[in-house]
Amino acid sequence: MILPEKTFLKTCCRLHESDFGFDQNVKMLRVLQFLQDAATQHGEQLGLGWNAMDANGILWVLSKIKVVFDKPVTRKTQEFLLYTWPLAPTRFFAERCFTAVTDEGQIFSATSFWSLISKEQRKILPAEKMNEFFHGEYSSAHCDASADYVRVRFDETFVPVYEKTVRRSDLDLNGHVNNTNYATYASDVLSPEEEILSMEIVFHKELKLGDTLTVYAKRQDNFVTVVGRREDTCFSAVIQLATV
Repeated sequence: MILPEKTFLKTCCRLHESDFGFDQNVKMLRVLQFLQDAATQHGEQLGLGWNAMDANGILWVLSKIKVVFDKPVTRKTQEFLLYTWPLAPTRFFAERCFTAVTDEGQIFSATSFWSLISKEQRKILPAEKMNEFFHGEYSSAHCDASADYVRVRFDETFVPVYEKTVRRSDLDLNGHVNNTNYATYASDVLSPEEEILSMEIVFHKELKLGDTLTVYAKRQDNFVTVVGRREDTCFSAVIQLATV
């Protein structure tokens, strides 16, 4: 278990019945919501919140995220401590790490990569621009979740699984599909008895109200690769399953 030594946020996350699925494990959607809320709260404390960035014509965009479970998070887990901290930006990405622990040790870790976008030009900005607003110290400690992501290429080996039309409940404050919902879109290709060990998601294009997404999947060993397409790829995901 790796914990930060400099600027970090520690928050207590409480779990309720509605946070668990029929398999008794926490929903991946709920995990991503905890991560999103912690990142938002910490960003505001560090001068990188939505209002501060918006006033300077800049937006945060989540590029990719990965969650790795150390053990199943079941209904027996009533709460956990979530640590999150930023690493120094590199080129066009700013990485943020997460570690979740209980009295029994680490239960999962996660890593996410963010980009800065110019609101006016809709172009990616150098990530180091965040240093103009950042109030804190970057940590050099990396969480246990690897920062390496699989490069997914869509081809004829993918099989269509289902179609999804974006509805009102999928949208966030910005009027497009919230990033956390993609975890549900990806996990919905699985069968009821399959257990997720890890999931990584890469976001390619935003989805808005009324868009119809076709979700494809292919399997190899205990890995399921998922691609969601409208015309082009909107998101891709790689899910590692527990072996039976």
